[in-house]
Amino acid sequence: MKDSSTGGLLAFIVTAPVVVICCGGKLALVGTALFGTAGFLSGANVLTASLLATLGGIAFLATRSFMRLRRQDRDFREGDRGERQTS
Repeated sequence: MKDSSTGGLLAFIVTAPVVVICCGGKLALVGTALFGTAGFLSGANVLTASLLATLGGIAFLATRSFMRLRRQDRDFREGDRGERQTS
């Protein structure tokens, strides 16, 4: 096995959860902790629990982003209606 591919894979495994937490903020931290605990308590090995925690953090972030986008779209449409009515 080449050292370059092993080093890249190891760097990805270590940095992926850190990047999710740093970019996502508190909600990603809560999601990661929740899913990591669930993975640990289910008896999964360390790699599976880490993967579950990372995917859980990403799922929380995606849900939050989707909800924000829908709220902004709704506010934009309501603001557009208000301008039409006053014109």
